[in-house]
Amino acid sequence: MTGTDYHCPQCGAELRGGRRTSGTGAGGSPVCPYDGLASADLRAGHDAIYFGAWRRIDAPPIEIRRAYHKIRRHLDAIRAALAGLDLPAAGRDLDHADDAYLAADPREESRDALRFMDNALSYAHRALDDLLHEQGLPPHQPMDFSEWYDAVEVPFRDEW
Repeated sequence: MTGTDYHCPQCGAELRGGRRTSGTGAGGSPVCPYDGLASADLRAGHDAIYFGAWRRIDAPPIEIRRAYHKIRRHLDAIRAALAGLDLPAAGRDLDHADDAYLAADPREESRDALRFMDNALSYAHRALDDLLHEQGLPPHQPMDFSEWYDAVEVPFRDEW
């Protein structure tokens, strides 16, 4: 995709590339791809990280640190959404995400930091899916939203 980064006017998700004509509303304003979906903010938050620049093979350290902090905020948002709900599986998944996040600190110069960050995001995704399942909804499929992000595929996923 070409173009500049912008934020979805509905959910605030950072979207990359040109504003898609198929996703424009009245007056040419972009339409949120998550509009009308349950837990849209959590889905958008997940995908903004999932398709982020930190996942490129040549990602600069600043993008990795930025993603690390975004993952923390995303885990906190999921924890807030789960507050007061009796979803033990989601709680366990979120605890695993926290453990992986703590092991991932990119300031440590660990060669495993990216793997732990990916694990934290994967566990966060499972917790989101647990929440959606409780609502009787299908799991979130990030690739359904890939056209909204500057990503054709998720790099380095098969390397560990």
